[in-house]
Amino acid sequence: MGKRGVNGVTACGFACLFAFSTDVVHAEETEGYFIGVKDSSWFEREEIETSFELDVEYEYDELKVLYASMTDEEVAELERSEQIDYIERDQVVNVEQQQVPWGIEHIGAPAYYSNGFTGEGIDVAVLDTGIQAEHPDLNVVGGESFVYEDPFVDSNGHGTHVAGTIAALDNDFGVVGVAPEANLYAVKVLAGNGSGSLNSIIQGIYWAIENDMDVMNLSLGSSTGSTVMSDAIHAAEEADIVVVAAAGNTGASQTGGSTVSYPAAYDSVVAVGATNQSNGRAPFSSVGPELTIMAPGDQVYSTYGTDGYQTLSGTSMASPKVAGFAALLREKNPHASASELRQMMIDTAMPLGEHHEYGHGLMQLEAAFGEIE
Repeated sequence: MGKRGVNGVTACGFACLFAFSTDVVHAEETEGYFIGVKDSSWFEREEIETSFELDVEYEYDELKVLYASMTDEEVAELERSEQIDYIERDQVVNVEQQQVPWGIEHIGAPAYYSNGFTGEGIDVAVLDTGIQAEHPDLNVVGGESFVYEDPFVDSNGHGTHVAGTIAALDNDFGVVGVAPEANLYAVKVLAGNGSGSLNSIIQGIYWAIENDMDVMNLSLGSSTGSTVMSDAIHAAEEADIVVVAAAGNTGASQTGGSTVSYPAAYDSVVAVGATNQSNGRAPFSSVGPELTIMAPGDQVYSTYGTDGYQTLSGTSMASPKVAGFAALLREKNPHASASELRQMMIDTAMPLGEHHEYGHGLMQLEAAFGEIE
C-alpha cells in the first residue's frame, strides 16, 4: 500500500513546546498524530522513533500505529519515509447533544422486565463524559478514564444521562432504563466540556475490547472519518461487541447528502437516528444511507448530576435506547454474534419512511424478541 498524507480533519489543540536561547524565544506548535507503520516495518518502530526523534505517547500494537505530538516540519519529514503507511492528525470529537425526551414506554421495554429480560449479566461500555457513579438510580460496576479525569465523576452530565437511558435501576423512584440490570462501565473519553481527542476514543474502544464488553455505546461523533477509527471499530466487531453510535444532530443537508457522523457512518456500527412522540424524524436528526434504525430521542427524561434528572434531546438520547435493546437481545440469545444481533434489529424494525431519513425504521422490541428462540 502506498503512503498516504495527512487527512484534512479538524485538529485537536495540544500544548506548544517552547525552546529558549539566550537571545530569542522560539515557539513550535505541535499537534497529535496517528502514525501508521507498514506491517513489514513494525518491528523496526524503535529505530523509527529514534531516527525521527519522535516523542511517542502511545502505541497501538494491534493497529501498528504510533501516536505522537509533532510539528508540521516533523510531519513533512516523516511522510517521506518508506516505512510509513499513513499519518493522520488527531481531531476533536464532541457529544451529540441537542437541547433539552420520553421513549422507554413507547418502545415497550417494561413489558420485558416482567418476562425476566432485564439485561442481567450483560456488560455495557458507555464511552462518554463519564458516569456519576454516586447517583442512586445507577449501578456503575467499573470503568476507566482516558482524559485525566475521574471516570466516576461526570461534570458535564451527558454520560450520566446516556447511562440512565441504558440501565437506570428498576426501583421505586426516578426513572427506569431499557436494560435496568445490565452492568454499566464508565469509559471516560470526553472531558467535562463535552470534547475529547480521537486518541482518547481509540483508547476507550480498545479498553472495551480488552475487558470483554458485550455492548458499546458512543453518543459522540465527528464529521470526518479516520483510518485509525475505522480499524478500531473493525477490531471491536471482530471482538463480537455490538457497537451502537449516535447518527448526529446536523439534520438534513440542503444538498441532500449524508450528514451522518463518525463512527456511526461505518458499516458495522448500528447508526441511530432520533424520532419524536409521533414517530416522525426529529428535525435535528442526521440523515443519510448509513442510518441503521431509529429510536425515541426527543425530550428524553433521564438521570443527571449526583442525584437528579433532566430532559434532553438528541441522537445521543436515541442511541442508548438501542444499546439497551442490544443488551436485552444478547441476554435472550447469548450465542448470537454481534453482527447477527445487528441484523435482527434491522429485520424487525418498523418502516417509517425513506431510508435516507429513517434507515430501516423504528426499533421494535416485540418483533425482535419474537425472532429469537
